[in-house]
Amino acid sequence: MFRIPISWLAIALIPVASAPNNTAARPDTGASPPKAEAASAGQPSDDGEAAHQLLDLANHARLQAGLQRLEPDAGLEKAAASHAVLMASEQQLSHQFANEPQLLQRLTVHSNLHLDRAGENVAFAASVQQAHDGFMHSPAHRDNLLNPVFNLAGISVVRSAGLLYVTEDFGHGVHSHSGNQTFAAQDDEDAVVQAVTGARTQAGLTALRRTSMPSAHSAACSMAQTGSLNGPPVSGRRVVRYTAFSPSELPPDAAKVIASDNIQELSVGACYSPPSNNSQSMLYVVLVLN
Repeated sequence: MFRIPISWLAIALIPVASAPNNTAARPDTGASPPKAEAASAGQPSDDGEAAHQLLDLANHARLQAGLQRLEPDAGLEKAAASHAVLMASEQQLSHQFANEPQLLQRLTVHSNLHLDRAGENVAFAASVQQAHDGFMHSPAHRDNLLNPVFNLAGISVVRSAGLLYVTEDFGHGVHSHSGNQTFAAQDDEDAVVQAVTGARTQAGLTALRRTSMPSAHSAACSMAQTGSLNGPPVSGRRVVRYTAFSPSELPPDAAKVIASDNIQELSVGACYSPPSNNSQSMLYVVLVLN
């Protein structure tokens, strides 16, 4: 199995006494809040309104950059919440505490998403605006917020001792029908067709006529179940089999065949394999070109 590309970043933001409207940023995964505030730490409390405001600020920035909005995902929100509580309890920024699952496991345990990209920002700050401004003025954190690949987000804010502990989890993926079963979705096969059409257009070629072929679908699901490209035979002039993190990906070998000018028809079969504990599920694809 392939591992998902993951980006995670931490930033600590605290008020500067001589200039309350400024921030001091420390991109340090082991950062801790000021000792005076830490000493008076009370019971951490969830702040859903602050989390909602951070999502609105993130989406405003994305719209200004010409990017699609981040849609809230309940599973990512649960993952972010559990981590924000830990940071507040430990009074420390980190992407993984002792006995805590790795980021990918945290993101998938609460959700039935098939993720092909994931990222995380964490921070503590005195206010929502300060946290967002700190992220936006840190190039690496800004890259996460304005990553055009991400389409989902789960944001959690926990208040403790006058500070906001923020966890922003990002992902790109589609919902599966079950986290434990191999499945095929029409949306995935449609997305593969769109990717093929895009590759043809780039090559200056006309779009292919799509035809239905149940055997291609069955072959893709058989490959996904066994985790092998050696699936059942499928009849066609050219048959291409490959795996990808998402239906929009086309391996170079597949793109080369698709760019041929002597094919007119396309049939697609696509099916996801079940995810494992350490790796996300893969999409198995069968293209039949005639």
